[in-house]
This record gives sequence, structure tokens and C-alpha cells, in this order.
Amino acid sequence: MIPQKYKEALYTVGAYASKLGLKAWVVGGAVRDFYLHRDTQDIDLAFSGNQESVAGFCVKRWGGDKHKFSRFLTYRVDLDNGLKLDMIRTRKENYPYPGCLPQVEPSHIKDDLFRRDFTTNAWCCSITPDSFGQLYDPFGAQKDIERGLVRILHEKSFLDDPTRLYRAVRFAGRFGWKLAPKTERLLRKAVQEEYPLLVSRERFSHELLKILEESRIKEIFALMEKYDLLKFAWPGLRWNENLLRVDNAVARVGVLACQLGESGEEFIRSLHLHASDTHEIIGAWKVVQEKLSPLTPLSDRKKVIIQAVCPQLPAVALEPCVISGRELKEIGLSGRHISAALARVRHAQWEGRVRNKPDALKLLEK
Repeated sequence: MIPQKYKEALYTVGAYASKLGLKAWVVGGAVRDFYLHRDTQDIDLAFSGNQESVAGFCVKRWGGDKHKFSRFLTYRVDLDNGLKLDMIRTRKENYPYPGCLPQVEPSHIKDDLFRRDFTTNAWCCSITPDSFGQLYDPFGAQKDIERGLVRILHEKSFLDDPTRLYRAVRFAGRFGWKLAPKTERLLRKAVQEEYPLLVSRERFSHELLKILEESRIKEIFALMEKYDLLKFAWPGLRWNENLLRVDNAVARVGVLACQLGESGEEFIRSLHLHASDTHEIIGAWKVVQEKLSPLTPLSDRKKVIIQAVCPQLPAVALEPCVISGRELKEIGLSGRHISAALARVRHAQWEGRVRNKPDALKLLEK
């Protein structure tokens, strides 16, 4: 079950945990990916007690950094070899009100599995030396994977955490699975009762970016349209074939923003992205909206977004304007006439009718 390339490292982690009196497991999506023979660099580990010493041991043994998230009893370990380990203490969760972040407290492994989103992520594989590789599957994860079903673990799952609505279609689209009949019925009810509105925009944004990172994005969007989930993302948002022209989430946000037209900037800002990403996407969106070649050089990321949205655009359209305001002043223009001339040249350059300074001068002579 555990891939050969991970066995030595995971056995070492399990052995160290055992010396501390802890049991240890690989849990969640990593077990699913191991079973499906899918490569992963993100592995969730669960421990029966305080895992802080294990996190420190891993950094000392293989190099890297660790980060503590006290609220969720979690350590994130980024190893120098590229492996990312999320280390949790087995816990159970309680949702004080729908859509909020959960309250957590230590518990046993079955409770930890039950708190997860879907049965296919609710199993574990021991890395404790005396039981290394043994599976614990109390909710039928293996059976649902073989049947290709996404199934929630209890009836209030979508109400507790409405982001699971988007994770359900993301997993179904990624693996070509279907929603289990009861899960589908509860999902439709959750959409009808507008559960997604209970989630903060920041948490929704996190789920949307995960969807935009997927390779089978078209299938996922088809499911979001089928279940009427796109209306909570933004009014008018829909599938766009140009999304297939780029392969990262930030650029795909740019494609969607350009599709939305005038409301694109508001959509971008609503996602609370990193400031530099927001700046880049809005810059590309403005160029597409204005349909004017830029005054200054565009970044590679802006070019990628614009070329995805306008694939037939001539290369010269994305180059800085072929003539400057200073050069227009030298030929006798002044004030608003310079601005008007620049706009005329930039528009013609965008369309490919102007490719150099002589072309610009000839255009203005007319």
C-alpha cells in the first residue's frame, strides 16, 4: 500500500514516534492516492499524542522548516527534499454554528477519520513499526473508491462546512467519480438553501483556487454548472474554453475576470489573493478591457493571461507603444492632442495596423 519511495522515511517517522509512546498513521487523501497509485508530495500524518517532537525530529533528520498551527493542533513540515508533511494530533471537531471553523479537541483515530469530508478520505495506514502498512477503514473508503463514489460521512456534513460542496465536485471531476445518491440529494438541498453563503469569501476563495489548479477543470466546471454552484462564485461566471490555455490558478483567475467584463476587477478583489497576484491580474484585465497596447512593458504573467483571452492577438499588440509622448511633442503636438494621438496609435497597434514608429507617424498624418 505504501509506495516504496516513501517506506523508509515513513517507517523512520513511525519508529521515532513509537519511542515517544505514540501511534502514527498516514491519513486522508494520501492513503487514497497511495491506493490509486497517484504520486503525491503532500502527506498527512496523525499521531495519538503530542507530535511536536516528531516534527522537530523530521527537520533535524532531513532538513527543512516547521510551522505550528495551535488552533488545530497541527504542524506543517516542509522538508528540503520537497516532501510536505501535515502532522496532526488525532482529534474530533465541533462546529458551533454552520459554516464556521471548527473547535477541536484531542480524541482517538476513529473520531479523527469521522471528522473528514468524504469516506474516500476517511481511512488510514499505520506507520508504527509493529503494524506498519496495516489499513484501518471503518467507513468503507476502499469500497467507495472502487465504485467511484463521493460520499459524505453524515447528514450535517455540508451544513457544518459548506466548502465541502465544492470539494465534492472537485474530487468527482478529478477522478471521474459520481456523487453517491444520498450525498447528491443533500448537496442539491444545500444549494437550494444557499449554504455556500454561510462561508467567508476568504474560505471560498481557497476552494476556488484549488479547483483552478486541477487538470480536469472542464469536468469540474460542468459539475458546478449541473449543481448550480457557480452562482455563489460570482454573477455571470461560467465555463470558458480559454481556461485550458493556461495551467495555473492565478492565470485562470485572470481569464475568468476578463470574461466577466466590467465586474472583473471587483471579482478579483473579492478573492483576497496575495497583493502581487491581485496587481498582476488587474493589470492584464485592464489591458483587455481598454484594447490598447501598453505604455510600458508587460510582465510575462500579464502576457500569458492576455494571450489566453485573446489568442488571435498580434504579437506587437503586447509590446509598449511604438511612439512616446515625448516624440509626439517633438513633432509639434501638445496637451490633450498628445493623449488623443497616443490612444489612437495604441488602439491601432492593438489591432496590428501599426507595428513601428513610421507606421504610427503615417497613421497620425491621416
